[in-house]
Formats: sequence, structure tokens, C-alpha cells
Amino acid sequence: MHCLVIGATGYVGARLVPRLLSEGHAVRVLVRNEAKLERLPWAGDVERRVGDVASAARTACEGVEAVFYLVHSMDGPGYAERDRHAATLLAAAAAAAGVRRVVYLGGLQPTGPGNSRHLASRRETGEALLAGAVPTAVLQAGIVVGAGSASFEMVRHLATLGPVLPLPDRAWNSVQPIGIDDVLFHLLACLELPDEVNRSFDIGGADVLTYGGLMTGYAAVAGYARPVTVPLPLSAPRLLARAVQALTPVDRHLAGPLLESMAHDLVCTDGPPSGDPPGGALSYAESVRRALAEEGAAGHAATDARAPELLSEHVEDVDAPAAALWDVLSGVGGDTGWYTVPGAWALRGGIDRLLGGVGARRTRPSRLVPGAALDWWRIEEVDHGRSLLLRAETKLPGAGRLELRAEPVDAHRSRYVQRVTFRPDGLAGRAYWYAQLPAHDFVFAVMARTIAGVALTRNRAPRPPRE
Repeated sequence: MHCLVIGATGYVGARLVPRLLSEGHAVRVLVRNEAKLERLPWAGDVERRVGDVASAARTACEGVEAVFYLVHSMDGPGYAERDRHAATLLAAAAAAAGVRRVVYLGGLQPTGPGNSRHLASRRETGEALLAGAVPTAVLQAGIVVGAGSASFEMVRHLATLGPVLPLPDRAWNSVQPIGIDDVLFHLLACLELPDEVNRSFDIGGADVLTYGGLMTGYAAVAGYARPVTVPLPLSAPRLLARAVQALTPVDRHLAGPLLESMAHDLVCTDGPPSGDPPGGALSYAESVRRALAEEGAAGHAATDARAPELLSEHVEDVDAPAAALWDVLSGVGGDTGWYTVPGAWALRGGIDRLLGGVGARRTRPSRLVPGAALDWWRIEEVDHGRSLLLRAETKLPGAGRLELRAEPVDAHRSRYVQRVTFRPDGLAGRAYWYAQLPAHDFVFAVMARTIAGVALTRNRAPRPPRE
């Protein structure tokens, strides 16, 4: 079968595509960022279309028989409206192209009254696809267990924080997690459904646990001491989201909706499209074991495959187009500097030199290309006009990276996202991160605000007359 995968570079999509290829299906992908696609081992085995659903869905759907829709945009305000609009466009494009089947991966819905904005949005997206002319299978899943899944990453990093783990009272609600291998089985099974099937299905693993149980269960499998969970009479998703952002690699725009969903019991009330996988649904413990094995096999054990990746993020709205913001981002480093507290970079570089590191070295390549040195950073990825990913080469008890992104909002506005991640080496790495976090956050907050201001100022500056 000729299949289109939308969201192929995401967590689920990047694992679904090789499964489709191994079963003999022809695969086309629709991606916004070709640089991300090129990093995947199967990139040369698929057809590609570049763009988003709004700009490229119609042409991407032409000639395919099935579409896997694996995208959602829980990355900032207005995500529900964006997702609903994109699903409507995709349904129309699939119908116009004569697609036979659409498959969407949504979220389990609460068994009781009420709903979170995140889960309501996933339900609305599924309903928009089901209302289209193409038969659709909506798979509704809870927490997907696998290295790289946002909800699982939040669980695993919180589970390693210490012997006592304070949790909001909603963490004692029930959830039915599912391993990524079972998710892929159910997605592929949708290709065998009769043409007339147009409905949603619940998919889950073998166990129903509390959210606190997910964390203690992870700790047990990963070899950590089981934390003692202590309930807190606190239900403030925004405040909790900021705490999660400080302690895990999950940013607050994603953590907030996930935490809101914890206020509800999320268990299956319906069966999967073709029954359980051979051998039965995976247990939570087995799903965790497979996630850790996958991560180690991927070569992440250079630091410690189980080590949490910590995050500090700053987001600034900019009254200037993304091109103007990128013009500033692409010029950082070297003699231009980093738009932060005067002397901070020089002081950090001096300390690094004393430790035998590279120091601040005012080095800037003629072109931004992967592998080039940019002061004490090494360029890892460049998506020109949109993002720059740097790896720190200073002496650190872990691996540090800095990502700078210019995200378009509309023709005249953009959003600057500045993200620092750190994967610590053991307890020394954790101690380093938290010891320097207040000063680190101040320096990088100044950098984010200044870059946004410079982009605005440059955009408003009068252009010199043409001769």
C-alpha cells in the first residue's frame, strides 16, 4: 500500500516509517524540516514532500491510499484552534485525492465528567477527521512508554529526583500506559480494516496504574530506589508546569496540558481495532525495559542512558517577521557576541580555560554549517531561516546544548525560542546544574530579551535608499 506519514520525524512517526517499509509498503512523508529528516536512517528510502498541512496537504495526498496523521501542536497558546483547522484541511485534501483510509493517533478520553483542554483538543481533531469523506480510524492512547515520548520523559525524569517525591493530589488518578511497540502494532492494523469502518478505538497496555505508580514503577525497572510519593493539596497546572520545565526536558507549553490531563482517570473503555498484539499487550515494566534498551542501543550511553536531560527555556514574542529574527540569530558569536550580561561570557570562558577547556575563543565560521566551531560551541544542526543547534565544548560534568529558534507567527510577527538542555554525568552533573541555575537563567533571560529587542529595532530601522 502507498502510505503518507504526516509527522514522520516525530517520536511515533520516526518509528512507524521503518515498520511500514519492512512490511513492503511504499512511504511518502510530509515534513517541515528536511534537516531533521536527513538524520533518520531511512530518509533515502521514502518519497518526501516539504511543507505543513496548510501549504502542502493536497499535493502530498495525491496518489496515496492511506494517510497516517501523527501531528499535534501543544507548543503554545492557540494549539487547539491550529489542530482543528489543520485536521479539517487534511480531511478535505485526502477526500480530493481519493485516499482510502486516514489513521489518527489521539488521546484517551476521561471516563468521568469534565475534560482537559489538551484531551478535548485531541477529541476535536479526531472528530474533524471522522466527519470527512474518507473512512478514518482514530486510535486513542494514554501515556506512550518509550524513550523520547514527551509524557514518558516527564515521568522518568521526575522519578529520579530523589528519595521523596512530592506530587499533586491528581497523581493518584488512574492511567493505562501503552508501550510504543503496541502503538505501532495497532497503527499498522488499521490498514487491514474494512473500508466502511469510520470510528475511534481505545488502545492501552496490560496495566492500569496511578501516575505516582508510573514513577515508582519506572524507578524499580531502571535500578533506582523507589521514591516515596507524598501527596500535595495543590492543583495549579501552570505553576506545576514551570516546576516540571525546571526539572525535566519537557517545556511548560507541553507539560501544562499533560498535567491538566492528570486530573482525570484515563483508561480504556473500548477495544483496539484488531485485538491485542501477539502474546498480549505489554506490561508497563516490560515497556520501560524496552525503552531503556532502545536508548542504550542508540548510543546514548556515552553519558548514561538513564540520565535525565535537564532543560531551561526562554520564549519571547517578537513584533518582527521570522526573517528579521533569524538575521540576528545567525549573526551571534565572534565579535558580535551573545547579547547578554557584559563580561558574563568572558568570565565563563576564563574559568573554562583554567580547567583546561577551550575558553571563550572568539571564533566564527564564514558560514553556519554543521561541524563548525562558534566560540565555545560546535554547530550540530542548522535549519537556515529557522533554527540553530549548538553543542558546548567547555569542561562540563555532562553534555550541554543550546538551541535558538525563530518561529513565524504570521507575516509580521515571530516567536523566539531559546532552549538550553543538559544531560548530567551522575550526581556531580546534577549538583552543577542546580548550583549554577539561578545565574544561568538570568544570563540567558537577558540574552533572549536582548535578541528579541535587537530584531525589533532592526526591523523598524529605515532602509537605505537604492541608488
